[in-house]
Amino acid sequence: MKYSISTDKSKLDVNAIHNYLCHKSYWAKGRSLERVKKSIDNSNCFGLYDTNDKMLGFARVVTDKVVFAYLMDLFIFEEHRGKGLGTMLVKHIVEHPDFQVRLWFLGTADAHGLYEKFGFSGLDDPNRYMFKRDLNYS
Repeated sequence: MKYSISTDKSKLDVNAIHNYLCHKSYWAKGRSLERVKKSIDNSNCFGLYDTNDKMLGFARVVTDKVVFAYLMDLFIFEEHRGKGLGTMLVKHIVEHPDFQVRLWFLGTADAHGLYEKFGFSGLDDPNRYMFKRDLNYS
């Protein structure tokens, strides 16, 4: 089967993205449809499709296109896993000409092996990086 990757947001199945993030992901449980839509509006998005334009996976990138890029919300729907589609999507994104940046960031609890293939690793010096978490976020 041939696959395609598109940055055309009009092709995204936003309800399916929301359903996955809100109900099936470990990192975005409970994220509202409104917040999913807003995150899509304010990010560079990638949809992975089959030959019938059925969406099989999704990812988004937040970036200044010079210094940093943050890879977020990457997933392949369960029924399409095990075919190398996650690897295909990550490869497409990190090789994209708009995202040739100094620093890539991402968070994962279970896909370290996938991302290590593309040069991701733990922080060299975690004492140099900080983050702020909104404990009231829903």
